[in-house]
Amino acid sequence: MEVFGTIKDNAIFLPSTPYQVRLNCKDGGLFVGGSEPENRRSNPKDKIAISIIKIGKFFGDLGKTKGAVWLQIFFVPSPTVKPEVLPQNVVCVAYIKKQSVTNLNQMVTQVMSTKGIEPAEGVFEMSFVGHKSELGTYYSIDFQWRERNDAEKKQLDAIKEFWVACHDQLIDIDGTRDMRDISSLSAVEVQQLVESSKPELLPSNNHQLAPTK
Repeated sequence: MEVFGTIKDNAIFLPSTPYQVRLNCKDGGLFVGGSEPENRRSNPKDKIAISIIKIGKFFGDLGKTKGAVWLQIFFVPSPTVKPEVLPQNVVCVAYIKKQSVTNLNQMVTQVMSTKGIEPAEGVFEMSFVGHKSELGTYYSIDFQWRERNDAEKKQLDAIKEFWVACHDQLIDIDGTRDMRDISSLSAVEVQQLVESSKPELLPSNNHQLAPTK
């Protein structure tokens, strides 16, 4: 009897819906299935190693955040990640914005300039760093990069095989249902889109016109 099927050993598995991961910058941790304490899978300083296999840029609404620019990240957890944190060899998807995007872009640039290789050939380690604001502490995601260990090199072979066969299937319909793909837009076009989406300021009640006689 077969209902859901099985995952082949050492093969990369893409569920019908990519495994949804929330990188929670409000509470500082990786969450799955919600934002309640029982959904927490990591603490701020825990390092979660991943192989990034695709990125995209979107604009729109996700959760309670409206009208934001998001970076969509498809990734596969490293074999060093415990199964109770994230499932082994399973394609996951997450979204980041603002400072977290800047942190990733800076690390990618640094790797390309100092190592001279495609950063996806290595492993990214995610953790959360706290920031103080008038409203309290919030977090952004810190990205570090390192070369692969032997188990991760073996996983990379499986990732490359998966990429050849399935890269065009890396789509997250649920996560982007209220978003627009802006990956092909220029920086100027993105800025214009963001500005045009801002609500117009309504006139203040303190400046009402005097009634006509």
